[in-house]
Amino acid sequence: MPEPARPLGTDDADDLRLYLEAAAREPLLTKEEEVELAIIIEHGKESEDKLRAGRLRSEKSILKARQAVKKAEAARQRFIMANLRLVVSVARKYQGQGLPLLDLIQEGNIGLMRAVELFDWRRGSKSPPSARGGTPKATTRPSPTGRARSACRCTSTTDCAN
Repeated sequence: MPEPARPLGTDDADDLRLYLEAAAREPLLTKEEEVELAIIIEHGKESEDKLRAGRLRSEKSILKARQAVKKAEAARQRFIMANLRLVVSVARKYQGQGLPLLDLIQEGNIGLMRAVELFDWRRGSKSPPSARGGTPKATTRPSPTGRARSACRCTSTTDCAN
């Protein structure tokens, strides 16, 4: 049986506390670890593309590609979890501008996920830059419907589907 919906605002402090505890448990990444994880993610995307295109014929190569995809997903999760503190610190700077902190953090998380997908380890920057830039963009420009926009870089004046 599904849990009954709780009134908005109830236990928000508990939700925030749990989120912050989870973020604090995850160790930060060094630049070398970020590069390593980004390379694993890149190889996983390549393997996933090969699997989808049907370019792999032997069972051994298919199994190897599936393992690379799983390893890439784990690397992506690690990358995201290690950067949650960054999202919180940026979201706190934008408190008091119309959205609750949990909504700011949620939009920042969306921006972080997108940033991890777009992160280019060859550029040599520490941490995904969109993780810092996505939160303010997503939180300071409410859409015409009153909802916060996702951390998309498009110039649409309506809610973006990206």
